Amino acid sequence: MPKTRTLDQIVAMKEKAARFVRDVVGDPERADEFEAISPEEYAAGKRIEIRNPSSGNIKRTIRRLYMPRPTYADLKDRIDELEEENQALNDKLDSVLDIVSEEDEDPDDQD
Repeated sequence: MPKTRTLDQIVAMKEKAARFVRDVVGDPERADEFEAISPEEYAAGKRIEIRNPSSGNIKRTIRRLYMPRPTYADLKDRIDELEEENQALNDKLDSVLDIVSEEDEDPDDQD
């Protein structure tokens, strides 16, 4: 019967192995090899079956592993973009409100 672990556990094992090889064994090239392989490849090499308690954890873990983390500058740029977009949308809403207000005040309106 094969051993089973969650994806998070496999990731932790892989990271621990890479640290051990780098810090204790003193082989940074081999440690880089451990870091370069996927968690699935690491598990297969150890004959471990990956199981996960819920699909939400899988998606979160995969996103954390494979999606690059944005830098502070990236986040600041995104905030600036969103603020500009928000201002443009508010300006459009103000224009619509002005048009609606003018129609309500129009004395020629017989309704």
